[in-house]
Amino acid sequence: MSEKPFILDFDSNEHAVIEPNHDQFPFKFHGKLVYAFVPKEDIGNFLKQVPHKILGNFDSISFQPNVYEIEINGEKLTLCQAPLGAPAATQLLDWLIAYGVKQVLAFGNAGALIDLPENEMFLPVKAIRGEGTSFYYQEPGQFIDMKSDYFDEIEKAIKNMKIDYKEITTWTTDGFFRETPKKVKQFRELGAATVEMECAGMAACAHFRKIDFAQILFTADTLADIDNYDERDWGSDSHSAGLKICSQILSRV
Repeated sequence: MSEKPFILDFDSNEHAVIEPNHDQFPFKFHGKLVYAFVPKEDIGNFLKQVPHKILGNFDSISFQPNVYEIEINGEKLTLCQAPLGAPAATQLLDWLIAYGVKQVLAFGNAGALIDLPENEMFLPVKAIRGEGTSFYYQEPGQFIDMKSDYFDEIEKAIKNMKIDYKEITTWTTDGFFRETPKKVKQFRELGAATVEMECAGMAACAHFRKIDFAQILFTADTLADIDNYDERDWGSDSHSAGLKICSQILSRV
């Protein structure tokens, strides 16, 4: 038996003991998904502004979001609140894919590793695999490449909407309270401008399931000065703005 860490022993078998659609619910979600890492209250306020209905719901022991149909620019999209952390976010994403999702635009907040203003918008081109979930969906490696034809379409829509953004590398971590000075410096040297907890895992899942995925990040707290951490306002202004921007982007792709 190999003595290498089990997380490096990738199994490419597409079939698992528990399949994402094992419950065989009668759900059929629209192909385009806005996957939103925002509080439930922001989802509720956004829904007051757009035509919508409930398509289904996901039930876990601590998180039970509704899955919504929203209508933007005459097109019907799927909207679902996303849970914190790559294992939970990827589990739900895999389930949504099993019930019809084919193109995903996720968005949420990220910590700044370099000097970046709060609530600025970024499009990751690469995710550093500092979490564990991605290793169950893709061969071991340091990075997930986010570039694709779909990525280019998302970028084109952003440019056509004349929204300011930058392309970046992001560091995905499982250890929120283990973002040590050494780790911050290490991943900053690898080119990471932000740190978050889901991107690499979700992107690996999307690649494995052969569906389209991109993520937009808005800066929240900052770790740029490792001696003076600043949570700022946790990027709260970008929650409602992100829902509007990302639904508009996805409707144009």
